[in-house]
Amino acid sequence: MTGSKLKAMENLREFGYCILESPLPKHEFKQLGARLVEVAEQERKDGSAFLYDGGNQRVFSLLNKGEEFERCVQEPSTLKLMEEVLGFNFLLSSTHANIAGPGGSSMNVHADQTFARPPWPPYALVANSMWMLDDFTEDNGATRVVPGSHLLNRQPDYDRGEGDVETVPVCGPAGSVMIFDGRLWHQTGANVTGRPRHGILNYYCRGFVRQQQNFFTGLKPEVAEQSGPMMRRLLGFENYFSLGLLDGLS
Repeated sequence: MTGSKLKAMENLREFGYCILESPLPKHEFKQLGARLVEVAEQERKDGSAFLYDGGNQRVFSLLNKGEEFERCVQEPSTLKLMEEVLGFNFLLSSTHANIAGPGGSSMNVHADQTFARPPWPPYALVANSMWMLDDFTEDNGATRVVPGSHLLNRQPDYDRGEGDVETVPVCGPAGSVMIFDGRLWHQTGANVTGRPRHGILNYYCRGFVRQQQNFFTGLKPEVAEQSGPMMRRLLGFENYFSLGLLDGLS
């Protein structure tokens, strides 16, 4: 599902996800991938790496680990689609990498609104973007989804066997970005190849939803100080109507 922004939005509404083709210039994309590989290798060497499911790795707090990740978070065409899903003054909720290692198993089927108790409102509270730093294939652990499941507006019911529902891989060439509704049922696929599959998840939320990552305490001061207007808005330094004010109404 590629094509124009209009087509992408139609796919988001109908299927719960869409794919953007290579929104970053090639040199920026190469820098992004090289920096992630460097950080992930360093965390494995120093023993701080978060490893799980037989060979997979997560790299958290990317904004503290390179300017390349800041540019990725603010990519305009991605943000435009996020605004269509999440509305005015949406926020960056978190940003981290998911590396599906050789032999890494698949993740449980889930939606990204686990924090919200049912019934959910009839719209997404969050949305995600998966940056494909390698070609995403069925064999190397491409994200797998249940198309249209966002319209069910609920989590899978594991007691009724919905954890074993059939999923399809979302494949795309390196440089693509998969954008998906936070209600979409999905999972990391199993990597049965001999090479790791690298992806970055930039996760956004509506302006009234608490962010997954606490940027006010977790972000390095120099990163916050150097942030431009868009990044500061995404981090939550602007108010959302009457939320986030200082010393009462302005």
